[in-house]
Amino acid sequence: MTNKKFLATFAVGTLFGCSVLLSIMGHDLDQLYLKVASCLEEKQQLDEDRQHLTEQLSHAQRGRVLRKIIINVEKAPDDFVKLKVKARAKDQLRPLMNKELTLLEQQPDLFKRLLEERPYRISDQSITLKINTLVIGETTTVYLTAEKEQVTLQHGVDSP
Repeated sequence: MTNKKFLATFAVGTLFGCSVLLSIMGHDLDQLYLKVASCLEEKQQLDEDRQHLTEQLSHAQRGRVLRKIIINVEKAPDDFVKLKVKARAKDQLRPLMNKELTLLEQQPDLFKRLLEERPYRISDQSITLKINTLVIGETTTVYLTAEKEQVTLQHGVDSP
């Protein structure tokens, strides 16, 4: 009978040990499940926040447009030419008004193409413009130099 008692006691002890171990593992599993659920909830909240911030950034970038152009002529043959160059440059850059700043920031050579690639006739003088500095923002500032175009003489050409 001692063998049967021993086996019964061993079986009861094993069952009791397994049930204690199962309850401990179940508790740990419940803690892990709660942690996973908490992390998923936090991830969902962070995704919503990121989406909201992305929309705000997109809206803010769409709202960034060129609102004002300031022309500073740093050097010119005289003050009359300086005033006329300011007016002419503003007229040349007027098509860029209310354009998105991202376009202008990505292609700053637009300013150069609009101002530098042509001679201007001002006060019976041929003037060329050179952009020294360009500050692009909602208020864009252009620093220019206005110079007289040099007339070159050709030697050895006979005129009829």
